Amino acid sequence: MQIRMKPVLSLLSTTALIGFATPALAQTTPAPTGTAPAGTPAPIPVQPTPAPTSTVAQLVAQSTDHATLQRLIQAAQFGTTLSQPGPITIFAPDDGAFSRLAPGTVDTLLKPENAKSLTDILKYHVIQGAVGVDALKKMITDAGGKTTLTTLQGQTVTASLEPSGALLLTDANGNQSYISKPSEEASNGVVEYVNGVLTPKLGADGAAEA
Repeated sequence: MQIRMKPVLSLLSTTALIGFATPALAQTTPAPTGTAPAGTPAPIPVQPTPAPTSTVAQLVAQSTDHATLQRLIQAAQFGTTLSQPGPITIFAPDDGAFSRLAPGTVDTLLKPENAKSLTDILKYHVIQGAVGVDALKKMITDAGGKTTLTTLQGQTVTASLEPSGALLLTDANGNQSYISKPSEEASNGVVEYVNGVLTPKLGADGAAEA
C-alpha cells in the first residue's frame, strides 16, 4: 500500500518556516516612541557659578603677596572705601612693587604727618566701575590703542595694550606697571593685580595736585 507523505511534509515545512521567521520579525520590532536607547547617560545639569561674597577689601587682605598694600590700607583706614557697595576696581600693587621704591618710602608714608599723601596714593589706585581685563582691553581697542581712567583721587591713569597682549598702566609721572595676574571678582567690584606702584603728581606740600 502506498503511503501519502506530501501533506505531512508540507505541514513540517510550513512549521519550520514559521519557527525561523518569528525571531527575525521580533528583532526588527521598533522600540516604543520616546524610549532612550539602552546605555544613554542622563544629561548633566549645569551648575550656576556662585556669586562672589568677598569685598575688594577682603580679597586684598587675603592675598599672600599684598601684605604691604594691606598695611597701608589699614594705616589710612581706607578699608571702609574698599568695602562700599561700589562697584569699584582697585589696581593692587604686590609686595615686590613696593620693594622697588626708594628705600624708606613706605615708612615715610606711614608717618601721621603724611596721612593725606598716603590716602591720595591709595585713591589713585581705584576707579569707579567693575573693570576686568576683558572689559579694559575692549575700552583700549575702542579708544584706538589707549584709554584714560579717572581715579578716585582725581588724576588719571593711562591704560594701553602691548603687542604681546600685556596690559600696561602709565601713571601721571610716567611710571609704568603691568597687570600681572587675572582679574578677581569681588562682591563690590574687581581686583586687578599690578606689579608696580602708581603715583599721582604731588605738590610741594606733599598733597596731590588735582
